[in-house]
Amino acid sequence: MLNSQRFLAAAYFLGMVWIAAAAQAAIAAAQEPLSQPEYGVIFDENVAIPLRDGTVLRADVYRPDVRDANNEQTRFPVLISLSAYQKSMDRILPHIRPFTHVERPEPEWWTARGYILVFIDTRGTGASPGKADIWSMQEARDLYDAIEWSARQDWSSGKIGLAGVSYYAITQWNVAGLQPPSLTTMVPWEGWADLYRDSVFHGGILNQNFYGRWWIDVVGKQLLEATRADNSAAFDENLMWNFMTHHTDSPWWDDVKSRARFDQIVVPFYSSGNWGGWNHHLRGNVEAYVRSASIHKKLQIHIGGHTDAFYSDEGKAEMLRWYDYWLKGKENGIMDEPPVKLCIRVSVDECNWRFENEWPLARTQYRKYYLSLQSADVVDDAMHDLQLRQTPPPKGGEITFPSGPEAYRRGRSGQPMVTFVTEPLSEDVEVTGHIKLMLWVSSETDDMDVFAYLRNMAPDGSVETATRGILKVSHRKLDPELSKPYRPYHTHDEEQKLQPGQVVPIEIEIWATSMVFKKGHRIRLDVQPHDGEHYFAAYKLRDNSIYIGGDRPSYMLLPVIPAQD
Repeated sequence: MLNSQRFLAAAYFLGMVWIAAAAQAAIAAAQEPLSQPEYGVIFDENVAIPLRDGTVLRADVYRPDVRDANNEQTRFPVLISLSAYQKSMDRILPHIRPFTHVERPEPEWWTARGYILVFIDTRGTGASPGKADIWSMQEARDLYDAIEWSARQDWSSGKIGLAGVSYYAITQWNVAGLQPPSLTTMVPWEGWADLYRDSVFHGGILNQNFYGRWWIDVVGKQLLEATRADNSAAFDENLMWNFMTHHTDSPWWDDVKSRARFDQIVVPFYSSGNWGGWNHHLRGNVEAYVRSASIHKKLQIHIGGHTDAFYSDEGKAEMLRWYDYWLKGKENGIMDEPPVKLCIRVSVDECNWRFENEWPLARTQYRKYYLSLQSADVVDDAMHDLQLRQTPPPKGGEITFPSGPEAYRRGRSGQPMVTFVTEPLSEDVEVTGHIKLMLWVSSETDDMDVFAYLRNMAPDGSVETATRGILKVSHRKLDPELSKPYRPYHTHDEEQKLQPGQVVPIEIEIWATSMVFKKGHRIRLDVQPHDGEHYFAAYKLRDNSIYIGGDRPSYMLLPVIPAQD
């Protein structure tokens, strides 16, 4: 990361060569110092923001405490954060689990450096009246109005940025497609972009445990605690009913709820993801970077806890560089660097930063690893412990396993059902990019679920999960325009039920990742009928089968990055 004194230019690797010219350009760039802490803070509570339909949102505004020689308010750029998490919680809850609500910029840190923070309770939550409609087009239009209101205030420079993690990032993707005229830039930090695919219905399966916990917690913070006095009618939305009655993708997810309209996102943005975010957010950060129409955009992917990087000194310095450039016009070299910055993992807790010129990486060598029926005999607690090989099995066969309560129990306890592992690697293998799992499957019922995990297995048998993919087999229909050879894209617009015993090919999107599998380690694929977290359907009462080899070769396609010379 870069700090306020200097920055270290990296040597950028393109193809098989380090790009010295890019590093030299970054070093030669005119370097203005980052904004320094020099102001106190003025706090205005429950400021009214009028909306186009006559209602209001309530905002807490934090401003630098400074006036010019004529005792008039000095104008500063504005950073806006909107959510259902109640802005008053920012002054109550610590930045630690289990409190997930505090995912916004720290007022004292940013106002001291010449930024105004506007924290807004979304409609029907906190102190804002109205009917709540979480992650909706209504919410996106409200944020649009709040952006334009902020640009008109006498304390505003007219340049508006958006900031925050998770919910605060999701709302950024949603409003950006509406193109508010005063929106200058945004930094969506760990935030999904497609509510259906990235979060509520992973692979077409309801994300039951997360939404059961999250919705009760968010509503409870208001209706079960003292803050209920702010708005006794808050959260009058039957969110779970709405989700479940729209269990396939449809215009409802665009026109009532909201998701990123990539072709309409033209604002400069810095998309910051987390390799550990395969349960929700990473797909959105990557997909939005690749598909958005914006000319000026960056993708950065880090490691650590959900908000660790956001509140770290390095994370704040990186965001400050971006905001300083776009909102204050400071030339600090950030736009001279390659657009992609990845922390390449050697474990889930350790990584090394590297710049790249594109995503996916142009030098990727896609390598097939075939599922085999040969015993591996290395995973003691697996029901079936088989080999993963680079040559296809010449003869076909199948493996059958239960998908009912035993699968649920194993999913809850972390015990694998079916594993496929390579021999110990003879050299380091870097996997960075998108992953596809191609399977031939059948079920004794009319549907089945597949949970696929890519894992790094150490010589001592310990494992780390690199990433995961999920698919409900009746949702196997592909979008031919958005699918890539390395990344399937499912329409989720209809259910194609199975006939019991019918064998079908399926392609599973395993979310993007980066992991160096060290020499002596094994690449491991775990296939589960359930994870103990998502919705457990009634069709999960009989056996499922995977077909392997012959004219039904099941395989995993890995994005292998060649070693540097």
